[in-house]
Amino acid sequence: MRDYAVAFLGFGNVGQGLARLLDSKRAELAERFNVSVRTTGVGTRTLGWWANPGGVMAWSPRVASTQCYDIGDWLMTARADVVFETLPLDPMTGQPALDYTIEALGLGASVVSANKGPVVHGYERLTSLAESRGTRYRFESAVMDGAPVFSLVRRCLPLCGLRAVSGVFTSTATVVLEAVERGGTIEDGIHEARALGVTESDPSYDVDGWDSAVKLSAIASVLLERRLPPSDVRRTGLRSLDPGAIRAAYGEGRPYRLVGHIAVDGGAVSAEVAPMQVSVGEPLAVTGTTLVTRFEADVFPGGLTIASGAPDLTTTAYGMFTDFLEVIGAT
Repeated sequence: MRDYAVAFLGFGNVGQGLARLLDSKRAELAERFNVSVRTTGVGTRTLGWWANPGGVMAWSPRVASTQCYDIGDWLMTARADVVFETLPLDPMTGQPALDYTIEALGLGASVVSANKGPVVHGYERLTSLAESRGTRYRFESAVMDGAPVFSLVRRCLPLCGLRAVSGVFTSTATVVLEAVERGGTIEDGIHEARALGVTESDPSYDVDGWDSAVKLSAIASVLLERRLPPSDVRRTGLRSLDPGAIRAAYGEGRPYRLVGHIAVDGGAVSAEVAPMQVSVGEPLAVTGTTLVTRFEADVFPGGLTIASGAPDLTTTAYGMFTDFLEVIGAT
């Protein structure tokens, strides 16, 4: 039996969902892959740093654990093979998740993340560091809440001639628009999205287009091999729309959706996030919390579309779970 020590850097809704998923898959992990998983550390802003190489109770990390004083002390005490990083997003710097990821990789732990920030602001550095240390850095849940985007291209679409990627990348924006279509306000929609658990810690990131802009920057770095700071993405948020125009567009069967689009032309890359009208029945005319990504590539003249219907926290956690399986060589 191969025993893997794992540590949770951040333990909010996604981290807890992943912990529950790992617990539910213990028997299958043992039977199919000869793998066991042991939690040895939990670190959060509210609880502090707690670790025990012999095992930590994830939901009560203070019990029979050592309190650590910083990320380095915590990593050395936990001795984790894999760190699960689910810290809040900082779209402009990727911090502190970026520095924490660098430290974890440097100390020999692989990192599985749901965070877009480090991908945008440190992808090349992180992947190079992981390779030099014989570890891995994976982040499938950063764009489509666990639905395959990066792994799809990496595993299934080599040398496909990828030219452009577009999609609806934030559930919150669609929930907000649908609330306005029904006669409500943007704030009503934000409350609905909060109740569904799909917002960023700061919902303005979703409503004002920053969340989608950061995801386009991540796609640029990983799939298109171009550096594109989020500040270079042209961005128009939902607050630019008149509520009456949103309702009229919905009544015409061409509702607004917050669409992100990125394309390469030679050496140049361009990207934009903006509310766009889409016809009902088109791939981008999503409803509820559904997310969609459309790839334009030489080998798919009509495009290739991936949709994730009503993803939830389990979907995001599953993206991290599949990354974990890849990191340990089970897939």
